[in-house]
Amino acid sequence: MIFTTFWTLNPNLPPTKMAEVAAALLQKGLYPVKGVKQIGNYICPGGRGVTIDEMEDAAAASKTAFEDYAMWLKEMPGFFSSFETIPALPIEEGISIVLK
Repeated sequence: MIFTTFWTLNPNLPPTKMAEVAAALLQKGLYPVKGVKQIGNYICPGGRGVTIDEMEDAAAASKTAFEDYAMWLKEMPGFFSSFETIPALPIEEGISIVLK
């Protein structure tokens, strides 16, 4: 199951500190969280970004998505000023569903 997360970094936090937190999570193997195959993780000028993940266990996908959010929250409260995770599917499947 594919999930897309749209996020915005908190502009009131020091960018260097945020980068250190992210680097530490990567180095510790805590990110991405267990059960997630990360397809892409992109940041744009202005601190907005998008992450595309595939959850290995569809039955546990909602729990895994929340674990991802909670991990950032615990590591550095306020890291994101917005964080929205929603399920996604390939456009061809969406078109097929609409045309049924």
